[in-house]
Amino acid sequence: MNSTMFEPLLSPLHLGRKITPNRIVFATHQTNFATHHRFEQRHVAYYRARAAGGVGLIVLEGSVVHPSDWPYEYVIFGYDEAVVAGYQQIAEAVHRYGALVLAHLTHSGGQGSSHYSQLPLWAPSAVPEVNSREMPKVMEIEDIAAVVAGFARAARFAIQGGLDGVEINAGQDSLVRQFLSPLTNMRDDEYGGALDNRLRFAREVIQAVRQAVGSESIVGLRLCGDEHAPWAGIKPEDAAEIARLLTTETHLDYISVTSGSIFTGHLTRAGLYMPPGYAAHLAGTIKAAVTVPVFAQGSIVDPRMAAGLLVEQQADAVEMTRALIADPELPQKVRAGRADEIRPAILSNQDNIIGLVQNPRLSCVNNPAAGYENELEFGPLPPAAPPAQIMVIGGGPAGLEAARIAALRGHQVTLYEQRDHLGGTLRLAAAAPGRQRLALAVDWLEAQVRALPVQIQLGVTVTPQLVLSHAPAAVIVAVGGMPRPYPDVDVRAAEVPIVNPRQVLVGDVPTTPGMAVILDHIGDYVAMGVAEWLADHGWQVTIVTADMFVGQRLTASLELTPWNQRACAKGIVFRPQIDAERVAGRTLFGVDHFDRTPIAIEGLDLLVGVTYETPDETLYGALKQAGVRAYRAGDCVAPRTMSQAILEGYRVGRTV
Repeated sequence: MNSTMFEPLLSPLHLGRKITPNRIVFATHQTNFATHHRFEQRHVAYYRARAAGGVGLIVLEGSVVHPSDWPYEYVIFGYDEAVVAGYQQIAEAVHRYGALVLAHLTHSGGQGSSHYSQLPLWAPSAVPEVNSREMPKVMEIEDIAAVVAGFARAARFAIQGGLDGVEINAGQDSLVRQFLSPLTNMRDDEYGGALDNRLRFAREVIQAVRQAVGSESIVGLRLCGDEHAPWAGIKPEDAAEIARLLTTETHLDYISVTSGSIFTGHLTRAGLYMPPGYAAHLAGTIKAAVTVPVFAQGSIVDPRMAAGLLVEQQADAVEMTRALIADPELPQKVRAGRADEIRPAILSNQDNIIGLVQNPRLSCVNNPAAGYENELEFGPLPPAAPPAQIMVIGGGPAGLEAARIAALRGHQVTLYEQRDHLGGTLRLAAAAPGRQRLALAVDWLEAQVRALPVQIQLGVTVTPQLVLSHAPAAVIVAVGGMPRPYPDVDVRAAEVPIVNPRQVLVGDVPTTPGMAVILDHIGDYVAMGVAEWLADHGWQVTIVTADMFVGQRLTASLELTPWNQRACAKGIVFRPQIDAERVAGRTLFGVDHFDRTPIAIEGLDLLVGVTYETPDETLYGALKQAGVRAYRAGDCVAPRTMSQAILEGYRVGRTV
């Protein structure tokens, strides 16, 4: 692909007295990589990979500036001088490739957690944290001064660590934003009330930071462009005025525009149901009001879109964070005219939302090496020794990745797929409303495999006899999982069709819509997708679950709020806390999960059972019994998510 269309994206950008080599930004995000609250070798490898891939500017994971803020277990203590050594290691690794790197200085205020510090949260006013409902302490003047001094101290450590400057957080999870917004600032002193007063804390922070770092270093501001709470919060026009005043009254070198607030965290880093670039217009509004460079944000993962925003003068640089997690070499590929080879960011939020009770470390659903760059298994691929004939059975994500890696190593690979197309059940999942981007993962894998010397056999049901007749050196079984009946529900007397999610998504339901009841045993995006598919095809949909609420596992991917909004708009009915027991005729009978009161739902025309699938182990077991050197990967090991399927496909392709 001709790279001339990307010239605006690849051109240098002046940020104060420094120059970033291009306008692609790897923005701040939580990783959970820290030990002892410092940047470590895992961070170094992670950021080095993006710098080596050609990114222009890296903004590190947030460093908290004061002991009153400990929002998650593995947070970086930016106020501790021990942070300097980690900064130095990252700066050396990143500067080697020409990129600039900044610290991200933050204080979570009332959106933090007292779990780790055992101290009260600090906030401008007594507004409880939305998720925990914890009431913060209203900050006294001495507290405000201490945090301002903390910003300055943390900024000095960043410069001592060899970084090119700092970014101040006034976006999501930010005390600075909480002071700026009437949604959270109800003070009646010099820090509250009129806009000039609400700006005071931000001004003091910026001025203290600038004084600490000097005129040669970059000072940027990550600013919320829309809290999506128009009854009291910052609206786009308010953000533009805030940006104008702050850039006029203080020495800022850029503004990065984000969105979302205490009630709308799902709009800071939206999932599949918001279109790519959904928040980019906010950058355009602020750019029209200021003279410093402005960064756009909001699921911008396509370099064509990114370049277009620059051409249209909507922004001066573009944050492409999730795109760079999925493919660190994105800038290099763009520059070389190979944009079509970029491994896509799916935007499913499945492996890069970190603030969960499980305390996971960051990775990527479509790139298993993300966050594990310093692990030996993601080093250079070992050549096949010797090259051999390998059969891969199953053309879903696990099988495609296994075939890709084995072929790259030099093996002679033949890939068999029972269907007439590749992609497996992931293509089926992509048929659900709003989840079309899931197919991009297997689109990319298929394109990679077809570009390699891999023989592809479609429409072939592989038997043990077929395998034995070819006598391969090894077989990789990746045939996926199988549906199973919904557990513990007696349907012997049912007089309605009973189907599973796969049947729904291929349209194997009655042509005349009526009332559909979904029995949801999982609580995630499977039932959500099935419910929306049926509603979009004219069905009246009711979801029944024993859980406390419908879709309880959607919180992990930030999808719960938008799912409830869409379900309400589509008339989908929620019936939580019901234990389904039997179906007789067209009636579902059950009991309340707690008090065991009988419940009946009448008038069913369709019953959909959403439950965990089981692994398809038949072929693998037969091959092992026959003495074949067989491996397996993906859902035929245990039905899970796309990320595990791709990771296991990678591992077996590397091992075989």
